[in-house]
Amino acid sequence: MRSFLATLLAAVVFFPLTANATDVEGDVWGTWTRENSPYNVIGEIRVPPGSTLVIEPGILVDFKGHYKFIVDSLATLLAVGMERDSIIFTADNPGTGWHGIRFRYTARNSRLSYCRLEYGKALGEGEDGNGGVIHTHYSNPTISHNMISHNDSPDGHGGAIFCFGEPGPKIIRNVITDNDCFLDGGAIHCDRSSPTIQSNTITFNWSTGARGAGIYCRGSSPMISGNTISNNSAHRSGGGIHCAEHSNAVITGNIITANSTERIGGAIYCEYSNASIGNNIISANRADGPGGFYISGGGIYCYRCSPRISTNRISDNFARVAGGGVGCSESRAIIANNTICDNWTGDYGYGGGIYCSVASSPAIEGNIITGNSAGPAGGGIYSHGSTPWIGNNTIYGNMAGAGGGICCTERSNATIVSNILWADTAEYGPEIIVSWQSTATVTYCDVQGGWQGQGNIDADPLFIDVSREDFSLRWHSPCIDAGDPNSTLEPDGTRADIGALYFDQAVPGIVELYPHNTPIVIPGQGGDLSFDGWVFNFSGQSRRVDIWTYLFAPHIGRYGPLDLYNVRIPTDSLGLNEVGRYVPEIAPEGEYVFVAYVGYYPSDIIDSSYFYFTKMGEIARVTGDWTENSLPLDYALFQNYPNPFNAATTINYQLPAEAYVRLDVYSVLGRKVITLVDGRQEVGVKSVRWDASTVASGLYFYKLTVGDFTEVRAMTLLK
Repeated sequence: MRSFLATLLAAVVFFPLTANATDVEGDVWGTWTRENSPYNVIGEIRVPPGSTLVIEPGILVDFKGHYKFIVDSLATLLAVGMERDSIIFTADNPGTGWHGIRFRYTARNSRLSYCRLEYGKALGEGEDGNGGVIHTHYSNPTISHNMISHNDSPDGHGGAIFCFGEPGPKIIRNVITDNDCFLDGGAIHCDRSSPTIQSNTITFNWSTGARGAGIYCRGSSPMISGNTISNNSAHRSGGGIHCAEHSNAVITGNIITANSTERIGGAIYCEYSNASIGNNIISANRADGPGGFYISGGGIYCYRCSPRISTNRISDNFARVAGGGVGCSESRAIIANNTICDNWTGDYGYGGGIYCSVASSPAIEGNIITGNSAGPAGGGIYSHGSTPWIGNNTIYGNMAGAGGGICCTERSNATIVSNILWADTAEYGPEIIVSWQSTATVTYCDVQGGWQGQGNIDADPLFIDVSREDFSLRWHSPCIDAGDPNSTLEPDGTRADIGALYFDQAVPGIVELYPHNTPIVIPGQGGDLSFDGWVFNFSGQSRRVDIWTYLFAPHIGRYGPLDLYNVRIPTDSLGLNEVGRYVPEIAPEGEYVFVAYVGYYPSDIIDSSYFYFTKMGEIARVTGDWTENSLPLDYALFQNYPNPFNAATTINYQLPAEAYVRLDVYSVLGRKVITLVDGRQEVGVKSVRWDASTVASGLYFYKLTVGDFTEVRAMTLLK
């Protein structure tokens, strides 16, 4: 008997007893419990009208055939798992799959959360062929915190999710990956539906025959914000997002990277759509097919539409034929206040930064266009048979065969006013080249090498620091008040400046630091900094302000204030030469930033100036009061320092209240490299050091998430 009990105990330990599986088909409601899991679906199932089905955490729903799960009119589905105890919807045979969850006029409180939804397959004619695993028809369930993968619409739209009818679901904080459709919307398809698509990771999805591998919008106005959309691939257009047929999507605060298409719009394609595209990082996307003329818009392409493209960073994108960064055809796009940098085209391509094609009349204003390159022509901007308005841009360091800055050709009639064109290079032609029955009106521009026309100058614009992409004008720049006198006055009430970044003369203090003997290297045993510090007053009357300084130190973060003065600035300037500051031996090794502020201490900053220096030697110890003397008023993520960096860098951010904080680093391909912070933190300014010695050189993004606050910045590792 003892031997039998021992054998039975061992069997229970190694082969634990499970509850009986439950076979389900037909109408279902009530509660599905863990004790009765798994639930084997052996036929079509439906939550009937007005009923509710609750599925508890940890349940396996296993479809034994290609069956639908229908949530019918005014019915409610509550499938709410937990982060470490999810609900699994899967197919017994992944090749056959199951027909997904179909919401039809359902109640508003339906919810899918912390679920795994896989191997859905939409088959059939019409609507049955759309939405591999989720189909919403005039329904708005909340779909959040799910893993949605390996779903398919082999003949239809929406490899993972298909949304039809207003208002549309809330799709929040899901991972949507490895889904496929033949037509449009490899991950999500919006058809006359305006869902909220927020804070998702949408990656490695495909539209094998058509458009919008990440998200496709047709006649819709979705809110697309805070997502990471990466490594998606569309055959025809819109590797990341495709907006079509009067779809007025709001696309804001996303990281859209490493998406591709064989034709048009590596990251985003807009046709007949007036989308608003703002505050995104759009990087390393490609329009790169096997042949044909329409391989354009590595970052964004606009066709017969008037989107507003503003305050984005559009960088490192590639188009084989035209428009490495942005392309336009028959479009009245507004392209404003973006940083468009380091994009390029193929050897026979045009418009490294921006390409304007036939019948386009975009407004290109207030952009930083730098480091772009094109094969034959138009390193910064290429205008072909179009009439762009090009105003108040800074076009710097671009390269092409002809027209390193701007090239106008084939009956292109551009208006070029109040721009800086500097340090652009071309094998043939100057900063601007106009050819082939084209005209260009160039006025009030600063053009290196000179240009005939009213108000044009040829003078060093005196940028703050081009090596760090700071194209702000210094106070004595010749571009100040030299722009078009007939244009709108600057916000400070003065005549327009030349270039993208105006110099504010309405403030009582502009602070300037002039370090001596740059680059500054302090030896390991310590040494002195030496600099001049001046504050300039343009207000026309003496003003009283605060001046204070901080040091951003490796391993420590913000230290200070080192100085704090309340002074009256006369009507011209106030300053000191040969200011000394001792850096002690105990100061940590690494790169520092010395920053001076003018304004009203501690948080009302009018202007700031900074310089870098390096401290040699090992870390001996850290002593002294390395604490913050003020509490921040807002959430903020600061630029890392040093940047670019070699091996290690420091990231600072501030919290006005105790909160749960997450700080992630992503590669240019959208893959998460490391999580630097994941937990609750107290109020204050925080500092995190990232040791990147084990990763490759290149562009990286760091993303701060605190509740509903999200901010992303870019940094460059150079080894």
